Amino acid sequence: MPRSLLPALIAAVMMTMLAGCASGPFPAVQSALDSFNQTLRSLPGVEASSLDRPPVDGAVKIDLIVTLTDDVTEAELADIGDFASTFPTVQLGQGQYPGAVELRLAGSAYSYFDLPTPEALHAQLAYWRQLVAVGFESISTRTYSAPVTAGMLEATDSVAGDPSADRASQHGEFAQEEAPPTNSPGLSAPEATPTASSAPALTSAARGRLVVVELSSDERDDGARTAQLLDAARSLDDPGAATGEWDLMGLAPFTTGQFVQSALPTADQIDFVRETRAVFDESDQLASVHVRVDDSSAGSTQVNVTAFDDTMEGVKSADAAETFRETAEWSELMQLVPELQQANRDFSVNFVGNNLTGLGVFELKFGVRDCGFWSGSQWPDLSRDLEMAWAASLQGANAPTAAAQVCAAQR
Repeated sequence: MPRSLLPALIAAVMMTMLAGCASGPFPAVQSALDSFNQTLRSLPGVEASSLDRPPVDGAVKIDLIVTLTDDVTEAELADIGDFASTFPTVQLGQGQYPGAVELRLAGSAYSYFDLPTPEALHAQLAYWRQLVAVGFESISTRTYSAPVTAGMLEATDSVAGDPSADRASQHGEFAQEEAPPTNSPGLSAPEATPTASSAPALTSAARGRLVVVELSSDERDDGARTAQLLDAARSLDDPGAATGEWDLMGLAPFTTGQFVQSALPTADQIDFVRETRAVFDESDQLASVHVRVDDSSAGSTQVNVTAFDDTMEGVKSADAAETFRETAEWSELMQLVPELQQANRDFSVNFVGNNLTGLGVFELKFGVRDCGFWSGSQWPDLSRDLEMAWAASLQGANAPTAAAQVCAAQR
């Protein structure tokens, strides 16, 4: 379809939807949705489209899912993106509101529409299409919202027997989940409008971009292949974003690297995550390692580790500290402290292990903030040893006060 005809096509669809409104609310809604979907399916490069209706708090959120053909061109993708971005203007029934718009291509997904101009949208779509062609397992590009949490740099303790409070903070630190709509309608909400939904729309100011790159199981054990793919991705023309994040899943087995920046991570940043993960090679039951890197002037490193050890199985809370010293994970945490200090920025670590008898899970939190060591108060003996390891890494003696001075001088 010629690009010059697309505005007229969109206008015609909008007139059809508006005309249908006069004949009654429900038929008009069905006519509007059907007309929109039929027009979308007729666009070159579209293989299929569907309207998902998951219930949300008594209302119905309508998500638009567009499956693209494998050979969709850059121009076709721009037209599809333009038309899909008008989805919030479709007339919906009472208790319904437009949700997400997601374009899918060869196992990858795109839902980043919070951009100021059509040209900006076209550039991001083209870049996503090129990233998909590089050969990663999948590429997901969507709107980025910085985690709103106190962060693991706050030394808070879990309530005995109820670790859920810290777990919420943990997930806020290391997962970029799609936030619920700010103005999602509730049970008695009025009919939704485009301004009262989370539907995509070109905005006066661009929001940040999150790119999630998943590596295949073969690539996770092949550093050379991963480096080749990342080099190919760096050669592409990235339109960039004011703020954002890159999440690389599978940099090593059970490992995710999260990089708080708009540009693709450098080779040195990738190596840092891999080296951090390598500290835990002796863990027989390693579940996950998440490393979040912020190289900005006020940034920090956050490491979240989940691992289980048979030595800790069924241990009572009174014996947990001494028993944990016998595990491989304790030695690994002691080794991790000086390695994180070498990055010369604040860091925090959250380790989650086995269930304890009568206490919930074993959890150990510690880190360095403004050249001062902090930790939770639940395991003071373990915390003191970790602090001494940190001090020794800076000036070779068990003197936290002197270590803090050395740390400040290095910064």
